[in-house]
Amino acid sequence: MDYNGGSIIVMGGKNCFAIASDLRFGIDNFTVEKKAPKIFKINEKLFIGMIGLFGDISTIRQILDYKTSIYSLKKSEKIKPFGFSNMLSNLLYHHRFAPFLVETIIAGLDEKNNLFIESKDILGAKSASSDYATIGTCSESLYGICQIFWKPDMNGEELFKTISNCLILGLNRNCVSGWGGIVHLVSKKGVTSKLIQTRMD
Repeated sequence: MDYNGGSIIVMGGKNCFAIASDLRFGIDNFTVEKKAPKIFKINEKLFIGMIGLFGDISTIRQILDYKTSIYSLKKSEKIKPFGFSNMLSNLLYHHRFAPFLVETIIAGLDEKNNLFIESKDILGAKSASSDYATIGTCSESLYGICQIFWKPDMNGEELFKTISNCLILGLNRNCVSGWGGIVHLVSKKGVTSKLIQTRMD
């Protein structure tokens, strides 16, 4: 999982959530690209983040785009976080004998704006959270930093500042993540995306 590097963090607030990642794409310690996307929008209230081999990330993204489009056509509605989570778990488990080398994390708001955060391993096993979750090469240090700074019922502005600081501090302690970051803040009002500056060495 560390071959291409990268880290993602999700944090929940009051009727909102934020998902952030670094922008580095590397081959072990060699940096290849500094604008590599790791977070993908499924709809206005649902995002997925993926860490691992970039070839597998691209494949999973294409399959999920196809499956969610078919779902929307059949049901005449956008897929909800719980249904999307089951779809992803089925996809990952279906390939268990030749698994995708990808860790995933899902963040979304349901129809009542209740928070949904869930991370998965390469076989699709779920790990739900009600506050924050991390994946990637520095997930342990990010998780510890989140324990210090996260507090319940943060508004959008507080949440953005908190997740940005957590990402910057976590990336400072990891040599295969970094080179800038991006934060997506999702609430009832819509999606706000901002780039943040981190160490570039």
